[in-house]
Amino acid sequence: MEASIADALAQGGPTLAAMAISSVLVLAIAIERLFAISRAGAVASQVDAKVVEALRKGDREDARRLADALPSPFREIFTAGLDRALGRVRGEAPVAMQRELRRAVSQLRARIWLLGTAGALLPFVGLLGTVLGVMSSFGAIGESGKGGFAVVSAGLSEALIATAVGLFVAIEAVLFFNVLQNLSAGVGRRFALLVDETAELLAASRRDDAGSAGR
Repeated sequence: MEASIADALAQGGPTLAAMAISSVLVLAIAIERLFAISRAGAVASQVDAKVVEALRKGDREDARRLADALPSPFREIFTAGLDRALGRVRGEAPVAMQRELRRAVSQLRARIWLLGTAGALLPFVGLLGTVLGVMSSFGAIGESGKGGFAVVSAGLSEALIATAVGLFVAIEAVLFFNVLQNLSAGVGRRFALLVDETAELLAASRRDDAGSAGR
């Protein structure tokens, strides 16, 4: 009778537990970041449809009110610029928005580095399991005083299973890392374009105010 998957995993040795926990953590981090990036993309659409649209109409007060309804940390990007444009806070609006944008993108990429680290380290954890399995096989030969597949099979199973699981989890981690890096970079570019347009509209509004005051 062929061994079940559970029986095979039971032969994986001590390193298998660490890799199984790592696999669960990798999946949890990937799902959580995927939802966070998806929400950020929805916020970018909201900014374009409401906040920036209000600025296109020349209504900075309404844009400020709409920006205040955004979730953090994206709210701070636009409230920082609008507060300075409205004279509520001293400073330059473009500089303030760029600073808050960097902070928001940094938060968006939080914990993604763990996936890259897992992808780099887990093959070596699998290799450690391989070494331990081979050592176990040689130990069994020494204890029994004879060779043969029956003597070394347990150790070899541990080695092969540990190697396979380590590679599988590493591939999973690297795949999620690359996908999330690409998605977060795309959302970051969307917000960067919105910040540029906001700064442009605020500068145009300031020139209009200066022209009106000079008449």
